[in-house]
Amino acid sequence: MAYAFLLPALALLAVFTFVPFGQAILLSFQEWDGVSPSTPFVGLANYARVLHDSIFWESMKIVVVFGLAGFFVGNGISLCMALAVHRIRRGKALFRTAFYLPGVFSVVVVGMMFSWLLAPKVGILNRLLDVVGLSALQHNWLNDPATALPAVAAVFIWFHWGFGFILFLAGLQDMPAELYEAASLDGARAWAKFRYITWPELAPVTTIVSLLTLLAALQIFGTVQVLTNGGPAYHTIVPTLRIYEEAFTNHRFGAAAAMSVIFGGALVLLAGLQLRLSRRKR
Repeated sequence: MAYAFLLPALALLAVFTFVPFGQAILLSFQEWDGVSPSTPFVGLANYARVLHDSIFWESMKIVVVFGLAGFFVGNGISLCMALAVHRIRRGKALFRTAFYLPGVFSVVVVGMMFSWLLAPKVGILNRLLDVVGLSALQHNWLNDPATALPAVAAVFIWFHWGFGFILFLAGLQDMPAELYEAASLDGARAWAKFRYITWPELAPVTTIVSLLTLLAALQIFGTVQVLTNGGPAYHTIVPTLRIYEEAFTNHRFGAAAAMSVIFGGALVLLAGLQLRLSRRKR
């Protein structure tokens, strides 16, 4: 009976995940321009090309920044918001809606909205700086190599913090109140309660949120494409965007498939490592 219920989900995974990934592995050993009916076998030539693609490896470094920002900053903000909403007595529904709302928008809407907010001359952020007398701080946030990556990372965190917030809040609401009552009777302060009760009890939720947030950050695509399209001068390029560019702009689908295999393998190894470490902690 269990396998019968799992069969529809496994069928979808097979059709839309396992089979395409297998085809990508096969294509990575072939040369194809996306139009020609012939796909000659080229062996490891595509992988050799990827090894010498400095832009792809630079994108791998940049995506680590998104991963660290989502893992530490994004999850930290989500946890703080969940703790704050859990403690208040009135207005919980309002704050739950407000904090989760960013995740409801589409990637294109978020990208266009922040493109307008961070615009160099007519952007709201630069106008606010001018109003409060800080016009010297006005900046072309998305076109400066020094600020483009932090700006896109900040947009990503804002866009995804609602998911972690909801899961952390659900974990907090499931905690037994008796533990906190016993700690209060023993004279425990707020920090002691968080350190010895809240944080250990949230370990399973933290593992799930951390893993999903990290994978989402490493697979970021739409936000970067709409905001900067990898610029300026590839300072915000990410692997998914580089793979897209190699396939649909340069028409080298074999090399793009090789990049996909390398990047996909790295994600699988990272997910497995994260799950293994979380089980050891338990």
